[in-house]
Amino acid sequence: MDGFFSMIDRPRGVHLCGNPDWDFLLNLDLDILSMDIYTNRDVFAAYSQSIRRFLENGGILAWGIVPTNIEPFEKESLESLRAQLESVWTRLYAKGIERDQLLSQSLISPATCCLVNPDFEKTVEKGFEIVKRLSEMLRRDYGFLEKDDF
Repeated sequence: MDGFFSMIDRPRGVHLCGNPDWDFLLNLDLDILSMDIYTNRDVFAAYSQSIRRFLENGGILAWGIVPTNIEPFEKESLESLRAQLESVWTRLYAKGIERDQLLSQSLISPATCCLVNPDFEKTVEKGFEIVKRLSEMLRRDYGFLEKDDF
C-alpha cells in the first residue's frame, strides 16, 4: 500500500465499506479515511490510539453513518443516525481524543455507495439528502456554522 500511495499525488484517501484491519489503515500515509461507521461503529471505536495518531498527523475521517441500502435506510431517522454517530464520538472522547480536533477533522458521508437497490438511485439520493441535513445540524450545534449560514 505504501508503494501504491507513493505514486499518487495528494490528497490520498481510501473508502472501505467492510471491517478491515483499522490499525493498518490508520497508520498509512493517508489524508482521508472514509468508512462505513454505520456497520462498524462498535469495532472502530476500539482503535482510539491509532485514531488519535491519524488525527495528529492531520488526517480527515469521513464518517459513513447514513445507510444507502433500502432496508436499513427506512428504519433510521436523522435523530437515530445522529445518536449513533455521537455515541462513537463520546467513546473516543472518553479515550482521550480531543473533541475539537475530532470534530474539525471530520466529514459526514453515506456508509456505502449501494447502487444495487431495486429502486436504483432513489434511496441513495435520499441518503445524500440526509447526509447534508445531518452535516448542517451537527455543524450548527457544535458551533461550526451559524444558523443563517444554511
